[in-house]
Amino acid sequence: MPSRSPRGVVSEIFRSLQGEGIYVGEPQVFVRLAGCPLRCRYCDTPQHLRRNGRTAMRVAEVLRRVRRLDAKKLCRTVSVTGGEPLMQAEFLTALLPALRRAGRRTYLETSGVHPHLLRRVVRDCDVVAMDIKCPGDTGKPYWTEHREFLAVAGKKAFVKIVLTSKTTEAEVRKAVELVADARPRPPLVLQPVTPVRDRRHGGALRPPSPERLAAIFKYARRRLSDVRLVPQMHRLWGLP
Repeated sequence: MPSRSPRGVVSEIFRSLQGEGIYVGEPQVFVRLAGCPLRCRYCDTPQHLRRNGRTAMRVAEVLRRVRRLDAKKLCRTVSVTGGEPLMQAEFLTALLPALRRAGRRTYLETSGVHPHLLRRVVRDCDVVAMDIKCPGDTGKPYWTEHREFLAVAGKKAFVKIVLTSKTTEAEVRKAVELVADARPRPPLVLQPVTPVRDRRHGGALRPPSPERLAAIFKYARRRLSDVRLVPQMHRLWGLP
């Protein structure tokens, strides 16, 4: 890579199994970029929200690390996660096509609130794993941004909503309607939160009761053909 190629602020690069969404159990190499402008109450990677003290790496170095971790290419896909990777869109415009040239599928994990940045990189994404951020979790609504984001992502997207005991019925309805209105309609993953400290209000966040999860699933299934209830499996497996 030429010396002028952009640098990315990287928290870690590791190999594991995908533990969330519709690709649960798929072996992947994870490239975690540091920094995120959101402070979601259920964030389970708060140590990666800031870039301070993290390593700046060029694309060639990231590719070397990926090759060392998976020399035999048993992991077909590289997950670019965070933080919020789209905050480093300039780096992604170099990294994502380089990964594809190296024979890897690219899987972008994102909060789905920066459609203008997704436009810069979506061509080189094979999968866009987009969160819906409910106002009660972030402190402000992002429904308009989510709607535009899905329009940009198109058929590459699937959507995940983290459900807690604090998630309101209005938020569930709004999220389901947003997915139902998208064309094409993406799969929707309902993810019960893994118990975690509430970053906004203190105390512990817990998932909805089993009865409420069943009711939410039933409601979503009436509007959507592809709805899945999937917890964070990597936490159950004891994997990163």
